[in-house]
Amino acid sequence: MAGQLTDLTGRARWRVSSSKGGFGAEHLHDGSSETFWQSDGRQPHSISIWFGARQALHRLSLFLDIDRDESYTPCKAAVLSGTSERDMQPVAAVEFAQEPRGWVDIPLAEDDRPLMAHFVRIELPLNYENGRDVRVRQVRILGPPASTERFRAERILPFSTREFSMFDSLR
Repeated sequence: MAGQLTDLTGRARWRVSSSKGGFGAEHLHDGSSETFWQSDGRQPHSISIWFGARQALHRLSLFLDIDRDESYTPCKAAVLSGTSERDMQPVAAVEFAQEPRGWVDIPLAEDDRPLMAHFVRIELPLNYENGRDVRVRQVRILGPPASTERFRAERILPFSTREFSMFDSLR
């Protein structure tokens, strides 16, 4: 894929399954690996992400640190997606082969075709050392390269006939 992926993290609304006081969802996307979201409840823990409009998603990245968070570090993640919580379908499931120390990438695009979604849920069912609560230091959601975003925003199309312009968008 040509070009650097676009960070869509700030375009989303966030909700978590539970949180300890002072360690809420706002820490998932505050840009600092020193802060974190910490769950407080039964497993699986989850992070729900909504977009106001359907988005093209290429990759989801989690910042995890086994050295600082030990048994709070998840060792498995599942990603589900759909138009809402009611029609979620599994998109990806990963079991971390190595203890995570930094960004862990979860591809969402298949054959370089992005996942189109309004809603994404990250489920964290299991931790290292059988820990109960989870800590996630950051989440990033990446979409198409900036050049593709510009192409869509400015409607730069290689066709100019009247017939084509009748079908270049949906209402």
